[in-house]
Amino acid sequence: MPPAISVVIPTLNEAGTLPDLLDELAPLSENGEIIVSDGGSSDGTREIARTRGALVISGPPGRGAQLRAGAVAARNFWLFFLHADTRVTITAAEALIRFVEGADPDEFAHFRLRFDREEARYRVIEFGQRLRERLFKMPYGDQGLILSRALYDQVGGFPDWPIMEDVGIVDRLERQGRRTVLDARLITSSRRYRREGAVRASFRNLGLILAFRMGADPVGLAYRYRPEQPVVTGEVAPKRAVVLFAKAPVPGRVKTRLAADVGDERAARIYRELGRRAVDAVRSGPWETSVHVEPPDDHSIREVARWLGAGIRYAGQSSGDLGERLGTAIDVELRSSDEVCVVGTDIPELDEDTLRKAFEALRTHDVVLGPATDGGYYLVGMSQVRRELFVGIPWSTSRVFGLTLERAERAGLSVSVLEAKTDVDKVGDLPEELRHI
Repeated sequence: MPPAISVVIPTLNEAGTLPDLLDELAPLSENGEIIVSDGGSSDGTREIARTRGALVISGPPGRGAQLRAGAVAARNFWLFFLHADTRVTITAAEALIRFVEGADPDEFAHFRLRFDREEARYRVIEFGQRLRERLFKMPYGDQGLILSRALYDQVGGFPDWPIMEDVGIVDRLERQGRRTVLDARLITSSRRYRREGAVRASFRNLGLILAFRMGADPVGLAYRYRPEQPVVTGEVAPKRAVVLFAKAPVPGRVKTRLAADVGDERAARIYRELGRRAVDAVRSGPWETSVHVEPPDDHSIREVARWLGAGIRYAGQSSGDLGERLGTAIDVELRSSDEVCVVGTDIPELDEDTLRKAFEALRTHDVVLGPATDGGYYLVGMSQVRRELFVGIPWSTSRVFGLTLERAERAGLSVSVLEAKTDVDKVGDLPEELRHI
């Protein structure tokens, strides 16, 4: 029997690459386990993993967070972290087993790098990586990482960063453990290099590393390294944008009506959880997702980005009351999109299906509104900015939705109304699973 190894694979829309990898890892699962830590796939990745016997856990996207979550779920002493677009050859599997059977708990290992293409440019990149590895002791995450649970816990695991998580943990391991380079290669996908251009991608990676070494924040660097998005085939669809309005989650400044019942600190914790749920529910759909932050200063934007994660765009909200900020956000987004929906971050029932229905309704209506049960609305969608709907509205009252409908009727606009949902303003609005936060 092979040794007991927990293999952790972070995924986001990897239905095209995951089946072959899981088939190659099947022998290791006889005495070990395969854990797929998914960041919100919409292409069947999780179903594929389950049908092949993997343990699937789900959470917010972000490789560092996904790797940490996978490690928490792992039950075995030896951990093997592996990218989903990698192929494990028989030679690599044998080298892995030999290392685990003979290694001490303070040893860690990785493989050599090999791309799945034969063009000379990829051999040059591989050579450059060997130099980087030899001179700076910095393997890529594509080379896999094998270490004991004891050593993983000793160094504090992967940093919860949206990028550079592989560099972060190797830096820690170099101070605490002993590194081994296995005499075998993992075959890694060249898809990002093919899409961006091998030279451009190589210099981009080098620039990110240099910026990180000079003290750049990984959250800021993540804006320059967007995760791959699923390819949409079929008819040409309108370019769509989803905007979430969020406040910096500072106790005493968010969910103040809820705070009157539960206190400032707990209200802020609940707001953070609601925001994560809202963003995770919509970020993988066929639209550009962004978060508009209040207050709009750089510090608040960075804090919200740390809270809600990479892979989406962040911007400050404009000045003025809520109506002015909504109008400006829609106007700005329509400069690069055909349709825009703006949603709040305090709607527990918000999901991707709600947004799909909203965009579908925009094909035949001027405005889409999602009414909230307190008399406001949780969603507004437009394909042309209609600022007159936002002027003179008594925000945060039970009259918001009704007055907005009246304004639309007077303007001769057609309105589609979605299913009503509850936004969280008081304890009674909380779903059961959030009442103990």
